[in-house]
Amino acid sequence: MNTCIDQFAQIFTTKKKIMVVMAHPDDSEIMAGGTISRLTAAGKEVCVVKVTRGGKGSRQEVITEETLEKIRISEDNHSMEILRIKPENRIFLDIPDGNVDNSLETIGKIALQIRLFKPELIITHNPEDVIVKFDAENSWINHRDHRNTALSTIDAAYPFSRDLLFFPEHFQIAGAESHSVTEFLLVDYYNHEDTICIDVTGFTQKRTDETASHASQFDRKRAESFTEFFTNSNSDKNYEKFRYVKVD
Repeated sequence: MNTCIDQFAQIFTTKKKIMVVMAHPDDSEIMAGGTISRLTAAGKEVCVVKVTRGGKGSRQEVITEETLEKIRISEDNHSMEILRIKPENRIFLDIPDGNVDNSLETIGKIALQIRLFKPELIITHNPEDVIVKFDAENSWINHRDHRNTALSTIDAAYPFSRDLLFFPEHFQIAGAESHSVTEFLLVDYYNHEDTICIDVTGFTQKRTDETASHASQFDRKRAESFTEFFTNSNSDKNYEKFRYVKVD
């Protein structure tokens, strides 16, 4: 990690609008919270799309899915305030937690948001790996909702949000237009040949605050540990890592 060089300016200087598409509330904060905070601080407009409301994200607690969804929406609003995301750019697609498929339904819902917001770059999950390897000692399962959200987001970006005969009903909605996206930052890539670093040194406290807002999932200590784990560069700076993809 000592070889990290900040590539924020290279990637984002010419960008005005960035969309983040994640499976659950809290995914954006855990995987890209520092970068999103840096983007909004730089005056960029960011839209955060959550495919589900995270209503099944309970381990031992006895709680209904409906009750947990309400809690998680409230927590998400708090986090979005810290991230400085405008209310109109806080989107829930309302697919049930655990039910995300790489289907035309999911693709269509994401394509509509792309056609409405018209981002120049999208941040989303790792669409490829079932097992994510962070380093020699740490790996984890890439949640099925994450994988399918990423696949559907990439499909939505091309060709479904561009070509007019896909979901033509979208164009009955004010503001929806054909739109193409050719640049992506994919989270949960740490040693890929396309891996890039974003310096979030000045945003680690906000990153922790955002994550800790999801109190049904994390206490403050665990939020702090996530920030340390995902941004520790073994140097005097903190970085978030992404796979940067630019296509024709």
